[in-house]
Amino acid sequence: MATQRAAKKSHPKQKPRVGPKKATQQSQTIRRAAAPSVPSRPSVPSRPSRARQTSSSSDYEAIRQVLASYCHALDTGAFDEVGALFHGNAAFSVSFEREKQYSGREDIQAWYTRFFESRPGDVQHVRHKLFEPVISLKKKTAVAAAYFDVDSVEDGTVQVIVGRYDDILVKENGQWFLKDRTITVFYRYTPGQSQDW
Repeated sequence: MATQRAAKKSHPKQKPRVGPKKATQQSQTIRRAAAPSVPSRPSVPSRPSRARQTSSSSDYEAIRQVLASYCHALDTGAFDEVGALFHGNAAFSVSFEREKQYSGREDIQAWYTRFFESRPGDVQHVRHKLFEPVISLKKKTAVAAAYFDVDSVEDGTVQVIVGRYDDILVKENGQWFLKDRTITVFYRYTPGQSQDW
């Protein structure tokens, strides 16, 4: 009996055999851990030169200022300022006057003066809200489209006009002008009576 026990003790412990599948998985894990992961860099489109970029961005901003100045000038009744935003040979039309078109800065300014002065009743608090325009710029010509709301108080009732401006602008002597403006009025509504504060 003692001989059998000694024989058992003399046998070294055998390591469990690892099959070929497990050995492959282990070696892959070791390889993955050893290899550093380098993310692939996304391709970046080539950028225009700084001078060209600055020129374009300043033109876009100048066009936005023309569109915004138009709204502020109308709201304050400064029709001479409205006229100054149009090119000397500009064209203008509005949807509620069918196919009638006005040409030249003086004619266009006169139309605005007549239209606002002929409105019946007491008109107050005129306020244009111009939504972000879409502008396409090519050298000294630009095409712009923007939706608008105009609200005002007429004889104590709030009136809202909703529509769209479609414009062609030109750059002359470093300044942008409206060369062609089409106003399309979609609808008009009233949310009710106003209450002054």
